[in-house]
Amino acid sequence: MVSSPGAALTPLRLFLGGTFVYAGIQKLSDPGYLHPGAPTYIGTQLRGFAHGTPGGFLLRTFAIPHPKLAGTAVALIEIAIGLLALLGLLTQIAAAGGLGLNLVLFLTNSWHTSPYFLGSDIVFVFAWLPFVLTGATGQPALDHAVERWTIGSPPWSRAWRRFAGAWEADVSRVHGGPRRRPSASEAAVTRRRALAQAAGLTGLGALAIGGISALVKGSYRPAAASLSGSGSRPTSRSAAAKPAPATHHPARRSASLPPGATRLGPSSRLPAGQAATYTDPSTRQADILIRDSSGKVRAFSAVCTHAGCQVGYQGGQIVCPCHGGVFSAETGAVQSGPPPQGLAPRRVVEQGGSIYAVPD
Repeated sequence: MVSSPGAALTPLRLFLGGTFVYAGIQKLSDPGYLHPGAPTYIGTQLRGFAHGTPGGFLLRTFAIPHPKLAGTAVALIEIAIGLLALLGLLTQIAAAGGLGLNLVLFLTNSWHTSPYFLGSDIVFVFAWLPFVLTGATGQPALDHAVERWTIGSPPWSRAWRRFAGAWEADVSRVHGGPRRRPSASEAAVTRRRALAQAAGLTGLGALAIGGISALVKGSYRPAAASLSGSGSRPTSRSAAAKPAPATHHPARRSASLPPGATRLGPSSRLPAGQAATYTDPSTRQADILIRDSSGKVRAFSAVCTHAGCQVGYQGGQIVCPCHGGVFSAETGAVQSGPPPQGLAPRRVVEQGGSIYAVPD
């Protein structure tokens, strides 16, 4: 069975629509998406996207000053575009919006991905292009139904056919003459009204889906602890522990600690399954310290090898908020995403109730 070229594009349109709806839901259902200090906080992502990219000026101008508003708006727009694409409603407009959004992401989020075809955004740009050019021509879509529903177009239902026939055949008692078909301009106005109403309902649907996603996300539970200060309650961000030379018990320190060891803080402030960042005493760059479920402490460079963003710890993994890179919390190796190599390990020792950083 041979399908028409238009019908052959239907699976692609459904894929794009479903992906955009999912992308919006995924953002709004992430507890850390709108929570400052979380590894996936939209503000951190925007700053990473804007660094050294040709589209960065757009983010610095419109998004970074209001990250929560921008993040929420993008998620809702993604859901709305996805719904319109799935329904085949205002297909060309929805496709233009999707293409524009992916183009901005290509010029920011994916710009540092090398080679370029490993980034998905440029692929999405060209996937949207056929629908920008031809809409839903030859495909099952509500765009065609709206054409048929508007006055002056061939109707679907039998009752509407009878009404349309009576409209033409009946002689109006009021006007004293045959009723006329609506003019092209009147039909166009009616079509625009129908499309506006359908688009409005789609917008309400996007708001409803976004609202439900935000409600079911739950509260943000940070996986970072503070190694300095009073109290052992976890903080909302990976705390930067200021290294301080270990001056306590100098005899014991010189006898058992490696030369140059710098005290980061008490062991009690880093429970199992949590992490903290600190300034490396050798490189002066950020490192990340993690205590796994067994109680073992490991440390790695906290600078992502892809675009230099600072990583965080979430869900048992080291996550880069800028471009979605994921590293192993046990070895620092790349597990997914664009980073070209893993995070460099750092030397730390735990002794006498304290954690120490050891220079390489």
